[in-house]
Amino acid sequence: MNRHRIGYTPCQDCGGTGTKPDEMPCTTCEGTGLVVVFDEPTVAHTPPVESSKRRQFPRHHTDLLIKVRNQQGENLVGRCVVIAEGGLGAILRHPIPKGSEVMLQVSIPTHATVLEAEAIVRNQHGLRHGFRFVSLADAERLAIRQFCNRLMVQSDDGRVDS
Repeated sequence: MNRHRIGYTPCQDCGGTGTKPDEMPCTTCEGTGLVVVFDEPTVAHTPPVESSKRRQFPRHHTDLLIKVRNQQGENLVGRCVVIAEGGLGAILRHPIPKGSEVMLQVSIPTHATVLEAEAIVRNQHGLRHGFRFVSLADAERLAIRQFCNRLMVQSDDGRVDS
């Protein structure tokens, strides 16, 4: 049975800092300082995010570690919570203003290496960000498409592949 993710809270193991006292990244939150909060268990996988008719690609819930390099060269760590072929949604520890150009790094399970993509912050509400991909190599676009298709199949049949 799967549980429905309802949000994030600071990691208790590292106090929300993302690092342990020995300065090593926290293994509980993978260095983000945030952990997922779930509600009651559910039978089916989270369905695709409801998309308006203006959207080119369907969006899907996910939970992946993401690194974002902003225009000042700072590396921010967070969680990718929504993904589509045209972009993704993430929760970061610090806000990035709308319109900013960034470099995203995310490990897509259907791709052998870390995906790197230039993106623009399309929206930002608190720590929630929406990114639109600016440039993707064909292999990266295919990896995202395969991952989204896998998420769609999982939500349709109610099971999650290992």
